[in-house]
Amino acid sequence: MAKSTPQKLTLRIEGPRITADRFLKAVSSFVALISDVSETVASERFRWLISVEHGSAVMHFKPEPIKADPALVASSLNAINDGIKTIRRRAERPRFWSDNALRKAKELAEVLDVETGIDHVSVKADHAAVDVTRKISANVDELIGSEYKSLGTIEGRLRTVTEAGGVHFVVQDALTHNNVRCFFDLEKADEYMVAWRKRVAVYGEIRYRKDGVPVSISVQLFRVLKESDQLPTVKEMRGILAS
Repeated sequence: MAKSTPQKLTLRIEGPRITADRFLKAVSSFVALISDVSETVASERFRWLISVEHGSAVMHFKPEPIKADPALVASSLNAINDGIKTIRRRAERPRFWSDNALRKAKELAEVLDVETGIDHVSVKADHAAVDVTRKISANVDELIGSEYKSLGTIEGRLRTVTEAGGVHFVVQDALTHNNVRCFFDLEKADEYMVAWRKRVAVYGEIRYRKDGVPVSISVQLFRVLKESDQLPTVKEMRGILAS
């Protein structure tokens, strides 16, 4: 069966007595989730246009490409929708889902609480809605709940500098291709901004998932590396060693 080509996502929040703080937590967690996954798919951010059905807590999120390829809109929406289906069923990382996306899905699942007014949350990218359940929270904990830290170096390409979720830049690890969040002091932002899209090495305290994949680092040392075409060739290295 051919993959569907959805144009928007629909978030439905239902309950007899929805409190403002729970509603805001649900929406902010969902926006962070869809932003993270879509950026991983398209390598660029979308602008999300929101419309609300009159008299309800049903919101439609339509992605508007800024620099991203418009052809990747449907792929992004399917990655979000399919990912929710996967993480609801079992403790398996959905394709294009970072640790941050998993944490935001967990936060979305944890707004479910009859006593505080929300008893049903669903997401729809095509004709069939996917219910968000507490099982998502348990599966995320099984995937990334345990972690450890150690000093080390991350090498890769600097992709993004942002204030969202704490001031940090993102490096795509050259070994795992995983996006690693690199947290730093704000006064050094200019130094990292000029290194955008360059190869860099970052040293500091690295936080790892329980499977050994690095997810974040507290930056202590930073340097820009030469591009591969700037490195000496084998012939040049022989000449250097012979001299």
